[in-house]
Amino acid sequence: MRGWSISIGKYFGVELRLHALFVLLLPAIMLVSSLMSDAAARGIGLWLLLLAAVLVRETGKGLASAAVGIPVNRLILLPTGASPGSDDSGAVPEKIERLLGLAGPLANFFAGITLSLLMYTATPHINLFEQPWFGPMHLLRSAIWAQVLLGGLNLLPAYPLDAGVVLRRQFRKIRGPEAGTRAAAGTSQVVATLLVLLGAGMQNAWLILMGAAILLTSRTETQVSLASSAAESVTVADVMLTEFTTLQSSETLEDAANRSIQSLQHVFPVVRGPLIVGAISREALLAALRTGGNGYVQSAMSRTVETAQATDGLIPTLRRIQNSRGAQMLPVLQGEDVVGILTPANLSYAMGELGRTRRVLRSPGVGRDA
Repeated sequence: MRGWSISIGKYFGVELRLHALFVLLLPAIMLVSSLMSDAAARGIGLWLLLLAAVLVRETGKGLASAAVGIPVNRLILLPTGASPGSDDSGAVPEKIERLLGLAGPLANFFAGITLSLLMYTATPHINLFEQPWFGPMHLLRSAIWAQVLLGGLNLLPAYPLDAGVVLRRQFRKIRGPEAGTRAAAGTSQVVATLLVLLGAGMQNAWLILMGAAILLTSRTETQVSLASSAAESVTVADVMLTEFTTLQSSETLEDAANRSIQSLQHVFPVVRGPLIVGAISREALLAALRTGGNGYVQSAMSRTVETAQATDGLIPTLRRIQNSRGAQMLPVLQGEDVVGILTPANLSYAMGELGRTRRVLRSPGVGRDA
């Protein structure tokens, strides 16, 4: 999801990113507006109203998240709401997840009611229920219905809508992570298809656009969720490098630099006997040699280094170290001994090979006697 989005800034510690689907929705809304009112420019206003409704929804969810102590670091804005930067739904208690599922729609309903009261106060002659509810001819009425309709949309049982997230958790609880995710995905596809068909029957372009948006985002997020579920069973030992180079803290910088040339690593664990005491990169070795002469590795190494046990789960480990700056290498311990390392390059390769190997082993007939 993040790869298909662009950053629009960081506000109150939360990075906001606009998904490509939201960007592509702009010319679609302008086209519909030109067909309805011969004023394509009003489509920009409708698009901004939809963006405002999404931001209201996320503000409500953000306040609810802050109230229960759940940090939000990144949001990816979609036409149907927003997706968090990572799928941590399994770590959120069920009651809190339901609360967060209601927070967004309630924020939209509250904003819609407030705007409608202001509209009736300022312009009582305007009919709030005149068709179309969301259209280019009356942007004030559209602003109200953008809030109400987005809130109502997120009460549908389609992932990644708010109610769909809660439903997916129930499916996963009953059927297991993979089967539950697939069941929730199937329900989402049915709901989205019904929206598209209903929009076609009513000649309502907005229902068609929302149904299409749910179809696309549901498929993408389901694939990510399935990959995450499969990765939950992976331990650090499954993907670590077992052939690696360590440097002794008592080695000279010159000896360490010469040995580093023979390794494909860029960062090296520094040990004292069997114990890890730090880490140093090849660049840091060469920089220390240039500036201070031939000293010892322990004088140039970083003494703060994240470690993991071989039996630790890979996903929890990556979540634990994701905010560590410059974490280019993770030493893996068994007890107090270094038994492997994990780097971004080998992690990507190892996960691909592990997935391919598991698929082969699960194939019919593999491992059975002929």
